[in-house]
Amino acid sequence: MQDKGMMLRYALSTDGPAITLLEPALATFDRFRQLSPRAKEAGGQLFARFEGADTILLEAASPSFLDRRSRNGFSPNRWMQQREIRSRHAHGLHFVGDWHTHPEPVPRPSHDDIYSMIDCFGHSLHDLRAFVLIIAGTKPAPEGLYVAIIDRNSAQQLVLVNATESISV
Repeated sequence: MQDKGMMLRYALSTDGPAITLLEPALATFDRFRQLSPRAKEAGGQLFARFEGADTILLEAASPSFLDRRSRNGFSPNRWMQQREIRSRHAHGLHFVGDWHTHPEPVPRPSHDDIYSMIDCFGHSLHDLRAFVLIIAGTKPAPEGLYVAIIDRNSAQQLVLVNATESISV
């Protein structure tokens, strides 16, 4: 059976390498949006495959029952994260970054959001040029998403260059 879904393509420029978010990842962000006053932040890891210079984001892991969550904070369980990375890598997927929610319509990263990703990039063993950070706000995608790449020195917000309906098999 085929399902239609949204596919969002983000990049620094329209002709450069891109990060494409597929429906399964977008569905995870949507499922955990903080739509009620009691909803706690959620988050997880991002897993992708590479096609040339492009990154195809296939999965956004759901929060673990061991994560610490509050209305304005999310702290993942590092042991569970390592377990997720090993499991998904065994299936050909690569860890490329993290996502979490914010209780605001159009999310903006906090200083801690950026610093923790810069720190993670610098202390992780990988061959990537940057990690991906996605923050899901209360508005639906694409308006409610903040998408950035983060290296050991800075964060660069990506712009939406294409939104299309895709067919997944």
